[in-house]
Amino acid sequence: MSGNIHDRHRERLDIKVAKEGLEFLEPHEQLEYILFTVIPRANVNEVAHKMLRRFGSLAGVFNADVEQLMEFKGIGDRAAKFLKTLPALLGITERNLKYHKPPRLFTMEEITAYASTFFYGKMLEEAYLFSLNSSFRLRSVIKISKGGETHTYITPKQVVRRALWDNAAVVLIVHNHPSGNPKPSYEDIALSRQLNDAFAAVDIKFLDSVIISGQESYSIRGNGYLKKVKNLKDFEGEYEIQLI
Repeated sequence: MSGNIHDRHRERLDIKVAKEGLEFLEPHEQLEYILFTVIPRANVNEVAHKMLRRFGSLAGVFNADVEQLMEFKGIGDRAAKFLKTLPALLGITERNLKYHKPPRLFTMEEITAYASTFFYGKMLEEAYLFSLNSSFRLRSVIKISKGGETHTYITPKQVVRRALWDNAAVVLIVHNHPSGNPKPSYEDIALSRQLNDAFAAVDIKFLDSVIISGQESYSIRGNGYLKKVKNLKDFEGEYEIQLI
């Protein structure tokens, strides 16, 4: 009998979505409707309310770790992983709608608009190699590292090898700062300088190292950190550069 009650609730939500649109449902109803896809029979009303209370919003639910999501009764591995894919799906959809051919990535506006779509919902640092041709048009995107909340591990040898394998003429490195602050760390600057030298040695142009944080971005080249310097000092998160 209870199953029939749940079925009618789902039918009512189906009708509501058809008439009003998913965007006009209450947040718990939106989450319920999404969960219907991977939880075909059970009542998900209670768990939707609990998840929203804990994480604050749909975005908070989607940004939670799989392990955190699985702490809720009725949310198994499949459902948790499905919820985690939704921000990435949003990025894929945006790229498909906006770009009908590989984009040209040269200005910070072009780079930020495209690259930011790879970091929707990412709570850990990740780094991508954007391989470009000589006209700065995108050839491929390769994930080169997935790290923690405050760092990601990359070696110049690893990145140069991938760029050579892809026959890149120009490369762009992009990583995110989930903290919300796009300013580079000392390690970000030091690695970018190493990459700049490493790519010069194999005759590949190193366009930039860019940090994405939400809607903000930071160009390490554009802020002068790839120029030759006498010293680079780290003090309380700030950097003092003496240009030669």
